[in-house]
Amino acid sequence: MEIRLKKQAQKYLDSVDEPTRKKLYKALEQLAQLKGDIRPLKGVKNQYRFKIQHYRILFEWIKGEIVITVIEINTRTNIKY
Repeated sequence: MEIRLKKQAQKYLDSVDEPTRKKLYKALEQLAQLKGDIRPLKGVKNQYRFKIQHYRILFEWIKGEIVITVIEINTRTNIKY
């Protein structure tokens, strides 16, 4: 699957230190295969949460499509879901 990053997600990746960035890029590779702790968001259609340690990746994916759009990446305490 193809991963597309929205502006906030790319900005967050650019702002973190190198080890964290590597960890998050590795998580995005897992996400491309839809592996890991993925849960649908309540009350929002086609949006999901991927948990990697204390980070959260919010993304949108419509079943059957080959594109995952990453909406937001942040820590657990700073994310709204």
